[in-house]
Amino acid sequence: MKNLYQIQEICRLYHIGADSLRYYEKIGLIQPQRSEGNYRLYSLSDIWRLNVIRDLLKLGFSTRQIKTYLDARSVATTRSLLDEKEAILRQRIEEMKKDLQDVQNRRQSLEEALSEPMNQVCLRTFEKRRCLLLKENIEHDEDIDFLLTKLSGRLEEQLSILGNVDTGSMLELQPDGSVRCTSVFICTEDESYDFTLEAGDYLTLTYSGRYDTHHEHLRLLQETIENQHLKPAGNFLEFLLIDIHETQRYEEYVTQLQVRVVPA
Repeated sequence: MKNLYQIQEICRLYHIGADSLRYYEKIGLIQPQRSEGNYRLYSLSDIWRLNVIRDLLKLGFSTRQIKTYLDARSVATTRSLLDEKEAILRQRIEEMKKDLQDVQNRRQSLEEALSEPMNQVCLRTFEKRRCLLLKENIEHDEDIDFLLTKLSGRLEEQLSILGNVDTGSMLELQPDGSVRCTSVFICTEDESYDFTLEAGDYLTLTYSGRYDTHHEHLRLLQETIENQHLKPAGNFLEFLLIDIHETQRYEEYVTQLQVRVVPA
């Protein structure tokens, strides 16, 4: 086995650039020897230190923290470092478990959306739902993503790049038959919330295709309310179960309208 290695060999071994090795040398993490031609030569001791640097960088330690450890290694500092590494790894495991659960929940929501009966008015019972609200005038459907981004500062963990799960909007049917979206909200299990969607019986209507046809489906909901001698007990709600976040095909969009009803 060789005792000294040139910079190109170390770069290939660690898949890093020569600039990184020069930076490590500059801040004192490694001290390669020099050949007669002034080329850097890395010893087995340098390789050991590079292994430590690589592993600690992966765990999020700064180069300053790594240098402090390498310059004052002892049983006590190694034990302390191992304790810190264990804590970091345990935290990452918990984060990965949550990420896995989020992916599984999203897949389940997607499958449930695809199995919804389309173009049928159904009566369903919902438990009380907590919501965060952002009330603003919304002129375009694309505005919803912008508003959800503003909400993310309050509840970042519950907004998914794989789809706006459990997010909805409140709709108002205008006298001329058009529909106006007055606000967007996100359902949350957090203790901090703005309002609740009350528990009770809801008429729902799920349809596929472009969601800008909601005025037609809202009229069907209204007709059903009248025919069944019911009356609305809240706003009309729109949930985009499948939209631009999951597909670029309009025909694959799935939207669900909801409204809580009581006997007239």
